[in-house]
Amino acid sequence: MQIHTTADAFYISDPSDLFYLTHYKNNDAKILYFGDDRYYFTDARYFEEVESLPYIIKNIAFFYNFFEENNIKTLETDVSITLDEYEKLKEKGVEKIIEPTAQIASLRAVKTETEIGFIQKAQRITDKTFSDVLSYVKEDMTEKELDRILKSLLYQNGADDLAFDPIVAFGSNTSKPHAHPGDTRLKKGDLITLDFGAKYNNYCSDMTRTVAFGEPDEEIKTIYETVLLAQQEAIASLHAGITGAEAQKIVTDIFEERGVGEYFTHSLGHSLGIDIHENPCLSVRNNEPIPENAVTSVEPGLYFPKKFGVRIEDIVVFTKTGVRNLTNSEKKLIII
Repeated sequence: MQIHTTADAFYISDPSDLFYLTHYKNNDAKILYFGDDRYYFTDARYFEEVESLPYIIKNIAFFYNFFEENNIKTLETDVSITLDEYEKLKEKGVEKIIEPTAQIASLRAVKTETEIGFIQKAQRITDKTFSDVLSYVKEDMTEKELDRILKSLLYQNGADDLAFDPIVAFGSNTSKPHAHPGDTRLKKGDLITLDFGAKYNNYCSDMTRTVAFGEPDEEIKTIYETVLLAQQEAIASLHAGITGAEAQKIVTDIFEERGVGEYFTHSLGHSLGIDIHENPCLSVRNNEPIPENAVTSVEPGLYFPKKFGVRIEDIVVFTKTGVRNLTNSEKKLIII
């Protein structure tokens, strides 16, 4: 991979960027592009594991000395560095640190077919887990109890890890977009929010479904249908080249037409891959076109404080003419 910089060297420290470049997971490493060479700094205990990487392997204990020895005066970084790193680099003669330009983030935004395959496998695990977990739902169980079952099923179905800590919410807690599982007990008439994902080969999936425990009232049914319509319209309209802001507007227009726009309180979606939240986003703040082979969530929601909330989330791959949905789970309102 070519790195373009006007600085003397380019420094990569973000663990996810390191994995993207090397396909090797190591949180105790740094990469430096200097001249025509690429250096991989890590603890000596990992030397044998990384010897096949196309990098010059160096001991991380001497990382900062390298700058002084090679008279490196200007440095560009992949992400913002810590104050401690900044001070150590200054001590070794670095005079100017250029603000990150998101070069690697831009590369990561466009997924390869291999990466898409890993995300799709992670989503298959997530779909299977959603189907399985519904049979465990019972009256008077707590959010924490269902959360533990959900996590166990993800691993049983083949997840290497959790993509993130699941959101499991009952009743009025569903009005909190990022609710944490607690001791709230499930009762008839409650909605249940399940937002979760698997990791497979270090790539994430993400899905949200809202289900009803017992027959819901007409207000809930109407709101559910509104959210589902908004998601369907968004997915039908997305394609490579649309901006994040244009994508968000599709949903906000629908909600505003129905008088519920104020209850949509977050962006329409985010990219995902090695990390659960990557760029680009489907958001009013993003006026850049979404590239072909980006993978994003599409997750409209409506949240009525202290009453209930509804969110439906799929993940899609952007193509020239539309999107390909990687999520198979049922989206009609499921009543348990």
